[in-house]
Amino acid sequence: MPSIKTTLAAIAAAGGMTAAALGVGAGLAVSQPPPPPPPRPAEAPWPPPPPRGEIPPPNAPPKTAEFFLNEPVVWTSMWGGRWGVWKNGQFITLSSNIVTGGG
Repeated sequence: MPSIKTTLAAIAAAGGMTAAALGVGAGLAVSQPPPPPPPRPAEAPWPPPPPRGEIPPPNAPPKTAEFFLNEPVVWTSMWGGRWGVWKNGQFITLSSNIVTGGG
């Protein structure tokens, strides 16, 4: 003789399958295609050039190099100001903080 738990589980499963077959709870999903990218001017370089950085202050240490890991060395005012390169969206520092002299 089947138990109450088994019977209720079977009824729930059958009800769920029936509801799914009838499409109950399923909404009509219609998505619009993404808009096309804006037209690119013919004179624009591709890929775009790397960020140029900021103008270093007068008390900035000398530039360590022109390029590092094939990327241009730039000045940033982050972390008190220092030289570094942008690589894969991350800034790699190449000099110490000019305010504290630390890392």
